[in-house]
Amino acid sequence: MTDATLLPVLNENNNRTYIAPFNPSAKISFYTRIHDFELVHDNDYWGSIRKITHPIGIEILLVAVHIQSKLYMIESEQAAISTRIALEIDKREQEQGHTHTIVMGDFNMNPFETGLVSADGFHAVMDKQIALKQSRTVSGEEKKYFYNPMWSRLGDDSEGCPGTYYHKSSKIVNHFWNMLDQVLLRPSLLAGFNRNNLKVIDRIDEVSLINNNGKISNQFSDHLPIMIKLEISQLVGDN
Repeated sequence: MTDATLLPVLNENNNRTYIAPFNPSAKISFYTRIHDFELVHDNDYWGSIRKITHPIGIEILLVAVHIQSKLYMIESEQAAISTRIALEIDKREQEQGHTHTIVMGDFNMNPFETGLVSADGFHAVMDKQIALKQSRTVSGEEKKYFYNPMWSRLGDDSEGCPGTYYHKSSKIVNHFWNMLDQVLLRPSLLAGFNRNNLKVIDRIDEVSLINNNGKISNQFSDHLPIMIKLEISQLVGDN
């Protein structure tokens, strides 16, 4: 779907107008109601980094990722790409002078896989209290944490679907439901995060994204979308 097709739909009966900022990446498209949405870095291979300056909140780095799936990469290759992205994020955080960073998108990895949990990768932990320690020292180097709340959305006890992608195979190891689409938060943003404001979307108005067999309908996508809301006003003055 092109910008010209999608934007009128987004803006129908909407008082605040969505725009499509310059999207050089073939992998990522942004649609936003915030006009101060600056391109920081773009990479056709994995995604894009934008700087958002909200009029009533702090400056935020938004990192949108789309890592290739296991149809084209083995897990160790995905982990290597995660390391590259983590290094790029660290570089841009140093340039901007803060760590107000969100990473979200299609990682094509589960929260427990090496690229997500490795200290050389995203270093994303499931425990908020651990994340709030900011970092740990690994082999003599300080490694900053991300907090990964998507662990709480994986499995039957989660709210909504037990994952964002379903795959059934005859392999010996098969997870069936996978949490490939995730959002990671630096500890400095956790004051504005409420777990009730993180959702795996399985319905849009009257349209169900799940078929009668309880699996994802491929009418729109084979992945379910995710949504997060941050209380930006709670982060004013946070360093």
